[in-house]
Amino acid sequence: MERELFARLWEEIDFDDHPLTGGHQPEPEGEIKVKMTPNSIRIEDDRLSFLIGEGNDADSVHRWAANDVRMNEGPERMGVHRWSISPQCLTPEVRKWLTQKIGQPRVIDGESVEEYRTLLANLRARLEPMLPRWTWHLEVDNKTDRMGWYVRAPESWCSLFTIFVGLGWNTQISTRGFLLFERAPPGELDRPDEAEANRLDGLRTVALCNGHRGALSLLANDMEWASRPQGFKLSLPGDVELWPPSMGRWPLLHGRSSSMEDIVDWAATIVEELQPAISTLSTTIDGISWH
Repeated sequence: MERELFARLWEEIDFDDHPLTGGHQPEPEGEIKVKMTPNSIRIEDDRLSFLIGEGNDADSVHRWAANDVRMNEGPERMGVHRWSISPQCLTPEVRKWLTQKIGQPRVIDGESVEEYRTLLANLRARLEPMLPRWTWHLEVDNKTDRMGWYVRAPESWCSLFTIFVGLGWNTQISTRGFLLFERAPPGELDRPDEAEANRLDGLRTVALCNGHRGALSLLANDMEWASRPQGFKLSLPGDVELWPPSMGRWPLLHGRSSSMEDIVDWAATIVEELQPAISTLSTTIDGISWH
């Protein structure tokens, strides 16, 4: 159960907060170390330490609560996680084991995030079968205009492509469904070991936007869309646009739903339409001309 708990807590932290070395996968790397007290479990691998329960002696600290509640406004990096962990966040097996080890969770006063947890769980349940082997990372700390899941392409693809799906807002737009299909900007690396993935994603972007057979060009049903430095509106529910690389903004698809209604169905429709584009990302394309 220790490994399952580690993997679940790993999914709670945004991958921008992952260590600067090691993989992005939730499975522990190297030796896993566990320290238990009557009120907490501290668990770590070669990359990161977690604590669930009482105390603060870990990189990422998670409060065990009977309710889903906002703990704080979010750390700059690590610290006490913004949302509590409740039994409903865990599988029945991990929930039972954790309760046996550190006891029943207590109710914590604060702003409820139960509706958000439920929405995000429903989004994942619907989309995960459409994105096999992609890894899921909760984003509730680091961005001021969104909350949801960053879903990262499988590690074996050597790609930095992600899908963000959840809720988004800004000063002009109220909260509603938000979805991005994006890559890291060319040459912009969070870690030195991302250089090759960034380079390959540049080739993938050319392929996706190709005016003869690019998957995004076929989605647009307009082979010239990428030659114009402006968003291209798709005939899909809500406000969904393709953004060409010439805009210099690196979501290739940017979408907002019309309201808070039926967000899960809306997101599933977008991801379904993206399947031909997604299917190209695992392809080795070095040495092939896409022009």
